[in-house]
Amino acid sequence: MKLLKRYANRRLYDPETSSTITLEDVAQIIIGGEEIKVVDNLSGEDITPKILGQTLLKVSLGQRNEDFSNFMLTSLIRETGRDISGLFERLVLGGIGAHYLTPERLEKIINSMVTLGELKQDDFGHYKDDLLKKMALRASEKKEQIQKELEKVSQFIQESESSALTDLSERLKEVAEKLKES
Repeated sequence: MKLLKRYANRRLYDPETSSTITLEDVAQIIIGGEEIKVVDNLSGEDITPKILGQTLLKVSLGQRNEDFSNFMLTSLIRETGRDISGLFERLVLGGIGAHYLTPERLEKIINSMVTLGELKQDDFGHYKDDLLKKMALRASEKKEQIQKELEKVSQFIQESESSALTDLSERLKEVAEKLKES
């Protein structure tokens, strides 16, 4: 996890590289697969969610697709006001962030849902098990789909090779006949 600091002048600083970074840099770090934690240098407060929100806004507006940005941000606001556990499930099963979801992180997220009253303590185990089963099923379906596509590619290659060998064989026969005639 990459630690970043925000100073009083609202600039972000990467202590590892001893340099100031932008929200675009933060986006690139995340796109590169690294997790971040941002702390306020004066108070020591974890302000990661605030910086991630600012980064999302900056990046989505930078796409210059205002309709998509408005739709995505409005949808997220609406969904987070309703059913966090349902939104989390839809995101993960849709493949958004699932690759970076470790068992520890899953536990932490579900525990937060319970702590914040978005999920009942009695539902913790059922929710987690149900989500893991759905994720496994989705992964299995994807694996089968990939295997089918690989089989198609393999068959195409075999047919191409067979066709090429047949053509080569016919040409060799023609050359052999011409050599006999000579």
